[in-house]
Amino acid sequence: MQRTIPSESLASAKRYAPLLLAASYAAGVVGLLLPQSRQLFQLLTPFHLLLTASILFWFHKGWSRQFILFCLVAFGVGYGVEVAGVHTGKIFGEYRYGGAFGFKIFEVPLLIGLNWLVLVYIAGVICAPLKWPAWARAGIAAALLIGLDVLMEPVSGTFDFWYWANDKIPLQNFVAWFATAYLLLLLFYLLPLQRQNRMALPLYIMQLLFFVSLLLFT
Repeated sequence: MQRTIPSESLASAKRYAPLLLAASYAAGVVGLLLPQSRQLFQLLTPFHLLLTASILFWFHKGWSRQFILFCLVAFGVGYGVEVAGVHTGKIFGEYRYGGAFGFKIFEVPLLIGLNWLVLVYIAGVICAPLKWPAWARAGIAAALLIGLDVLMEPVSGTFDFWYWANDKIPLQNFVAWFATAYLLLLLFYLLPLQRQNRMALPLYIMQLLFFVSLLLFT
C-alpha cells in the first residue's frame, strides 16, 4: 500500500527548511574558523552544497522542460569552463582545485558544475523582477556574482577550495567569471521560464555573510 506525505507535513518542513540552511551556514563558519574542526568541515563541504541545492530547488516554482534544459546547460557550461580553465590557465588564470569539494573528474570537482548552477540561478531570480531588458538584468545579476567571487577568492586556499599560482588572483578571473555568468543569465532570461523562488535572496545573503565572516576572521 502506497503511503503519501500529508500536505501539512510538507508545508511544515518547508517552513523550517530556511532555518536549517541558515544553521548549516552558521555552523560552517564556526567549523571552518576553528583549527580543531576545520578538516572535518572541509570534508562536509560537498554535503553542504548538496543540501543547499536541494532546499533551493525544492522552492522553485514552475518545473518544465525548458527549466531542466537550463539547469543542464548551466551545470555543463560551468563545469566545462572550469575544466578548460584548470588545464589551460587561459580563462581564469593559473589555478587548481583542492580537495574540499570532493570527487574530481579532469581535475575539477563534479560539484563545481552544481555550484555554478546554484549561483547563476539565485542571481537570476533576484534580478528577475527588474523591469529591464534581458541583457541589462543579466548584467546586474552577473555583477552580484562578482561581488560574491571577490569575497571567495582571498579565502579559497585557506580552506582547500582552490589555489592560485603564486597566491595571486588575476583580474582575468573576474572578467571570465562575469562573462560566463552573463551568458548563462542571458539564457535564463530569454527562455520561457518561471523565475520565482523565495529562497533565492535569503540564500544569496547567507553566502554573502558566510564569506564575509571567513574573510574577516581568518
